[in-house]
Order: sequence, then structure tokens, then C-alpha cells
Amino acid sequence: MSDIETLRKSLAHSTEGLSSEDKKKMAVSAITTILDALGRGVGPFGEWEQRCLAASIIALRASKYDDSRALARRAIWPEENRRNSGVARLLLRPGMLTLDELARELKIAQAMPPRRLQAAA
Repeated sequence: MSDIETLRKSLAHSTEGLSSEDKKKMAVSAITTILDALGRGVGPFGEWEQRCLAASIIALRASKYDDSRALARRAIWPEENRRNSGVARLLLRPGMLTLDELARELKIAQAMPPRRLQAAA
């Protein structure tokens, strides 16, 4: 099994029944693990990965922890499962283009308090 396959399998745990804080921890852990792995050259770091990881961090900021983790995991999908149309809507964001910039933005997002959803009036 390749390093990237091992990485994919290590991030496949379910978040069902977990508290919001635990889901946040899992999302942060997934993003951190993927950033570290890509930095070590475990997989490529191109436009697909940039878009997915940036969107993952933005979802984390919005307290959408399951979405955040799913988007981070999408960054390391096998080539045959990738469709550019699937990430075309995920914009490349200034300040979130390199691994270092993404790691910096992750730290900022991680420190943010959870957003409270407002009930519809």
C-alpha cells in the first residue's frame, strides 16, 4: 500500500455521534495531517489540492466541521475520482495558495470560536 493510500485510510473514521468540539478536532487533525503529508511529498500539491484545502479551512471557520473534513479528504482523492467540475466552484483564494499559507490560515481558523446558527424567525 502506498503512502497516499495509507493516508486516505487513516482519515476514514466516522464522526457520527461525536460532539461538535470532537468533530472540529477531527477536521483540524485531517487538514494538518494532509498539509504535513503533502509537504513531505506524499502526494502532489496542485490546483486541486489548493482548492480543496482552502475550502476546507473556510468551512472550518464557518463551524461546518463535517464539511471541512470531507473537503480536506477530497484533496487526496485518487486521480480517477477527481472531476475538475467538482472543484471549479471552489475558488483559489489569495493568501491560501501555498502549503505555508494554508497552514497559517488553519491556525487562525482553529482559534476562532464556533459560530452559532441563528434560528429562523
